[in-house]
Amino acid sequence: MAKLCVQLSGGLGNQMFQYATGRALSLKHGLDLAIDNWSGFVRDVQYQRTYQLSELPIKQQLVKFCDQIPLWLCRMENYLSKNEGRFLQKKFYGDFYIESDFVYHHSLYEARFSRLTWLIGYWQSPLYFQGHKELLMAELMPNSPTSVHYHELATKMKSSDSVALGIRLYEESKNPSDHARGGRIKTISEINLAIDRLLAYRKKAKFFVFCTHKSGLLQKLRLPRDTIFVTPAEGYQDAIACMWLLSNCRHHIMTNSSYYWWGAWLSGAHYSEKDQVILAADNFNNVDGLCNNWQKF
Repeated sequence: MAKLCVQLSGGLGNQMFQYATGRALSLKHGLDLAIDNWSGFVRDVQYQRTYQLSELPIKQQLVKFCDQIPLWLCRMENYLSKNEGRFLQKKFYGDFYIESDFVYHHSLYEARFSRLTWLIGYWQSPLYFQGHKELLMAELMPNSPTSVHYHELATKMKSSDSVALGIRLYEESKNPSDHARGGRIKTISEINLAIDRLLAYRKKAKFFVFCTHKSGLLQKLRLPRDTIFVTPAEGYQDAIACMWLLSNCRHHIMTNSSYYWWGAWLSGAHYSEKDQVILAADNFNNVDGLCNNWQKF
């Protein structure tokens, strides 16, 4: 029987995209799905990412060693032949879909799988899994945190016209512009215009600012006085628990971050589209990465 193996890599948001795409394809074609929680992280010296999906209620089956051997053979063959550009690489020991450009590949969605197949890439588009939204929301929704600290903040979000403002600075990167399409980083002025735009829709909006650290740049935002900051400086360090908090916010403004993307997407489990305003930066690397009901800024 054909098997689909998905290599996980990157941070939590990227891992969620990889799982969602693999899970959707396995359901569509009746395939066994196995996730590789090792090879995508073992060489991640710069960012030191680790496997995080085990903390989510996913359907987890890890790849076997015998299925990893073809992956390493493919890598070695491509390295020696300098032939890494083809999207579909058919080897005698398996098929390999290797993402080399950040677009939605319809050919993957419509592919036929007859043997061991590997997915290697980020797959950052909801088009791959839009037909399985309800199931994936259940499998990728973080469990409720045990900390009272998080629940108290979630109560404030649910009792107000809450807005999650997610700002990703990529401070750990040598060149943050590498993470934005065309190298275009959103400026504070552009983010402020998005804040003004949302306030024009929602006069009583209450803002919750999510960021990986309490950067001085956040002080330049034109935010209401009652804004609450959700950063490690305030005791919010758990990535899974903060994803749960994001899902409790009604509205969202996000810069180019797969992590904040998923926070906005999961909020659809609690709020209907017609009751939400979601403003997403237009510089996500994948040109097909935003949902149709989201507005760009």
